[in-house]
Amino acid sequence: MKRFFSLLPVLAASCLLPSCDLAKLSTGGETRKLKEKVEQLEKEREEAALDAELEEARRQLAIALSALEEENPAEGAEPLESGASGADSGDFDPGDLGEFADVPRAIVVEEAPQGDGLTAAEENAVALEATVPAALLDTGDHQIFYAELSRFGEWFETRDYGYVWQPTALGVDPAWRPYTQGRWANSDQGWTWLSDEPFGWAVYHYGRWVLLARHGWVWVPGDDWAPAWVSWRQSDDYLGWAPLPPETLYDEVYDYDPGIDLAYDVSPDYYNFVPVDHFYEPVHSHCVPRATVITIIINTRNVTRFSMRNNHVHCGGPDFGWVNRHVRRPARRCQIDLGIGRNHFANRHHHRLQEDRLQIFAPRVDAPWNAAVCPGRVARNLGRVEIVRAGKREIKRDLRHRHHEATVRRHEAAREAMGRPECQAALRNNQQRRRDVERQAQGDEDPVAERQRRTAKAEEGLRAATAAVASAERRMQDRKLQPGERAESRRKIEQAEKELAVVRESLNTRRAGGGTRPGRRGNENISEEEKPRVLAEQKDSEAKRAELARQQAMEAKRRALAQQQAEADERKRRALAEQKDSEAKRAELAREK
Repeated sequence: MKRFFSLLPVLAASCLLPSCDLAKLSTGGETRKLKEKVEQLEKEREEAALDAELEEARRQLAIALSALEEENPAEGAEPLESGASGADSGDFDPGDLGEFADVPRAIVVEEAPQGDGLTAAEENAVALEATVPAALLDTGDHQIFYAELSRFGEWFETRDYGYVWQPTALGVDPAWRPYTQGRWANSDQGWTWLSDEPFGWAVYHYGRWVLLARHGWVWVPGDDWAPAWVSWRQSDDYLGWAPLPPETLYDEVYDYDPGIDLAYDVSPDYYNFVPVDHFYEPVHSHCVPRATVITIIINTRNVTRFSMRNNHVHCGGPDFGWVNRHVRRPARRCQIDLGIGRNHFANRHHHRLQEDRLQIFAPRVDAPWNAAVCPGRVARNLGRVEIVRAGKREIKRDLRHRHHEATVRRHEAAREAMGRPECQAALRNNQQRRRDVERQAQGDEDPVAERQRRTAKAEEGLRAATAAVASAERRMQDRKLQPGERAESRRKIEQAEKELAVVRESLNTRRAGGGTRPGRRGNENISEEEKPRVLAEQKDSEAKRAELARQQAMEAKRRALAQQQAEADERKRRALAEQKDSEAKRAELAREK
């Protein structure tokens, strides 16, 4: 018996030691997985940084090219036939850079100059009274959005939804919300929004509204017209509506049911509610406070019913008869009369309801090249944006995949459509209008000063692009890449360097021979007495530019060296920290043994 009890400690130790080893192995496996995940995240961050550097180079190259093209309109008067798609010609195309290499080159539309010294109300009045060329109404694309809405807000670029528009009203009133300045009517196409805002003909009947977490409400352009793009909720006391999510933008069939809130994770922040008895009245003064929206949503049900009828979008929601029985003043159903002519355009800022017929300006804007059109002025690039959603914070995977595929098809269609005669004609007319507006805005500007300004702009863009490419190359050298990844990064950088060389050569050629072109004032028009002074000024200007370029190059080199030193110090610090951590773990294991 004593021998048996003496064996118990040995048996206990033999059972416990393997379990300790398993625990250590488990901890080591988790640590290894965590390190692999950190390395993967670090790799993705570095790849994103490299792509950002190349994208910045692409943007700066576009600025330089734009300045060079503006410098001599006669040479760039017909770019559409020679290389609209950039595939067959050897012309420089800034759209080839970066991860968006397959996206067709954007065509910038013109914008009418704002009146000087006018108040906001006077500017709006001028904008509403202005007419546009017939070609703008006949192009059938998003040019009319970009030309019109820039008068009432700003355009931004986003990674997720392309170009988006934000009204100036949001800056004046932070509580501003879409679908609140106007009233509802019922038509043969369902519930129809009658906006009181001058831009309402576009942003409440085309496209989608989306609430960004950091930037507020923005509008994403769309191709199809509807009486309203909203989902509906209803209770015995309240009626509410919310803008449809942007993931519904490119659906081939608009067929939405009461499950739309859950499917697309629509946030309560999107909804507006009014008491039922005030539903037909101007809604702004009857919208419930935002603090009570959550409580109301809990006690309402979704009654959205979108469908297609006779090739038109039907916005179904609350039952028309039920609404008429609960409002103070029942209304009659009207019939929509859609128009695209100049007469309708002149009255686009308000709806005309005459004898139960509702006349609305609704041009066709579904051209297949819409993805290749962009606004003339973009306030800034917002990059990847965060969307305000409900509890899940994401939509269903199949819906997200469907939206992504539709976006890809949209860009492919734009690429194919760029070569069509109707697209060429529409964009050529647009370019001519843009040049006319620029010439009118410039007036009698001195040609020499104009040339110097554009050349300086091109040189600045070229210097910035060169610095961006150099930074991208340094980043690639510092990274630990696989052979295939390094080759792909090298290919992108070499392509950027080739395009830099093309722009640099073009700039040098124009600088050397551009002073004596017909129609320009050159040195031959300067008197003999003034020539020495002019030549001295030119030499002084060239010396200043050379000195500025040298200083910028030295500054860029200094920043690069400082960045490399900082990164080296950071790597050294991490290595020392890991070494100390490893020594501490070994000491801890030794103490346990």
